[in-house]
Amino acid sequence: MTIFLRLLKKVSKMDISVILIFSLLIIMIGTFGIHYIEPNTFPTVFESFWWTMTTLTTVGYGDYSPLTIPGRLLGIFLFIFGIGIIGLLISNVVDSLTTYNQLKREGKLVFKDKNHIIYIGWSPKTERAIQEIFAHLPEVTVVLIDSLKENPFDHNQIHYIQGDASDEEVLLKANILEAKRVAIFADATIDQSILADGKTLLIASAVESLSHQHNKDIHTIVEICEDKNIPKFHHIHVDDFILSNDSISMLMAKSTLHPGTTSIFRQLLSKRFGNNIHELLPKAEWKTYKEASESLFAHGAVLIAVNEEMDFSHAHQKQLKPDDTLYIICHDHVYEKIKS
Repeated sequence: MTIFLRLLKKVSKMDISVILIFSLLIIMIGTFGIHYIEPNTFPTVFESFWWTMTTLTTVGYGDYSPLTIPGRLLGIFLFIFGIGIIGLLISNVVDSLTTYNQLKREGKLVFKDKNHIIYIGWSPKTERAIQEIFAHLPEVTVVLIDSLKENPFDHNQIHYIQGDASDEEVLLKANILEAKRVAIFADATIDQSILADGKTLLIASAVESLSHQHNKDIHTIVEICEDKNIPKFHHIHVDDFILSNDSISMLMAKSTLHPGTTSIFRQLLSKRFGNNIHELLPKAEWKTYKEASESLFAHGAVLIAVNEEMDFSHAHQKQLKPDDTLYIICHDHVYEKIKS
């Protein structure tokens, strides 16, 4: 028994792959050994395998049992060595799953999928943005990067990466080169806007550096506290700027001047109210802004902008280009109908 315990202790310290090999070896010895020793009692390999597995897992249904001394000695071998090895295997598998879940919760696992959305910086604004993304794209995966000890948003489609987002290694762990979008939120823990924008600039520079190194076009969106800091981002490629403070101020001013307009803005910003903003390329038969607007309106959609232009005062004269981006408001099924 002392020798057995010492042997089991040494085996328990082995790698899980070695324990797996030992487990398979014992299963094969039991399966083919009992079939060879007692072919009448165990006429098929499957029945031998069934008896071996019920013995190793201590279930012991009793529907099959060896009748000869050599067969029973093999059973005793499985009792002594097999149960210990299988127990270690199951224990290691459970420990591995526990460790995996812990590492995932702590943001220490590398993300390897593609076409995901990366959000950098956790705050209530980030949580609301993620919820809105899931309302639009229920199947999308969001990778969240922050320095928190654990994932702050428990969701099956959120993969958490812990670390400093200005570190290129951390960005690579999020598989940023295969991401669909990257959104950088201003650090809500920094009171001074210049410092918050400085940190955002540092992270955006790291993203741009990776984009340049690997010749990848990474669509980047950043939240800026003050618009006067936007020129400082001109040396790097940032696709969209969101002005956090100014946006709230302007919405508040609009509500003051035009009471009731807040509901309109909420409908524009969230899909939960039904309509949604969609992007569309102009059809060949649409020559001007006016033709596109009238055709879309007939289908139940409203044209609100062409590229970044919202001035339709001379819509009948303004020509459309094949690569123009049209922004329309409509229900999803109307959008799909227009596209087809």
